[in-house]
Amino acid sequence: MKKTFLIIVLLFSLHPNVEAFTLDLHGWEQISDKHFKVFYKQEAGEDSPRQILNRAEEYYSSIADRVGYERYQNFWTWDERVPIVYFSSQEEYARTTGQPIWSKGFSVSHLASVNLRMIVTFKGQDNFLTSTLPHEISHLILHDFIGPNRKIPLWFDEGVAQLEEQREDQNYEAILARVVASGQSMPLSFLQHVDQGTHLDYRYSSIFYAESLYIVDFLVKTYGKESFVNFCRYLRDGKSFEEALRSSYYPTIDSMDKLQDSWVKYMTQYL
Repeated sequence: MKKTFLIIVLLFSLHPNVEAFTLDLHGWEQISDKHFKVFYKQEAGEDSPRQILNRAEEYYSSIADRVGYERYQNFWTWDERVPIVYFSSQEEYARTTGQPIWSKGFSVSHLASVNLRMIVTFKGQDNFLTSTLPHEISHLILHDFIGPNRKIPLWFDEGVAQLEEQREDQNYEAILARVVASGQSMPLSFLQHVDQGTHLDYRYSSIFYAESLYIVDFLVKTYGKESFVNFCRYLRDGKSFEEALRSSYYPTIDSMDKLQDSWVKYMTQYL
């Protein structure tokens, strides 16, 4: 462990409420591994900085393997290791970053000219190691692979980010399956237009995240990593979402309507 002095200006974020600010990490401790480095002030707490670092490295490998990225690029080594800034309290985190008190953390994706990535969070929150941490790492891996300036639907971004989360509710799939079977789910034609400015009440927000997860889960599990990687590569290369879908999954899925029908049918296994 060593003392460090670092000032980072956050210029672009995956989180909708993050504005540019300067973060001074003078006097913070730092520990590092192959892909991540954790900045912190105190060791105390359930999730120690060493635990966070170890789990982050595990998630890097498992997330990259799950969606097939590990064969194509070795992200975030040496000077490009991703900082995880671990505030001592929620109050300090909110005060410094300007985040609302309900925020659990956010990830910052680099602009090509700045080469900046970061995860910012705080000590003492429930399920950080099993939910928030893998979620934010997944966001960064996806945006690095596709490219930080490529526009993708919010549901797809959030679906990928949820793949590695560990859920306490073992009936999650069955609950969503019943929603789908009852005709209360959101069609893909609607999901495609949901963005950070869309207001959804709590119930529909829950459905949005659940559907996002299981549409991506359907693509990965049914058609495999190679097709999913090809899909993301087509998005990276500038194809529209539907064009990338058709190029990767034709003839089984050749349109958004066909994806809608296929994933709804996929969910019946959970009934």
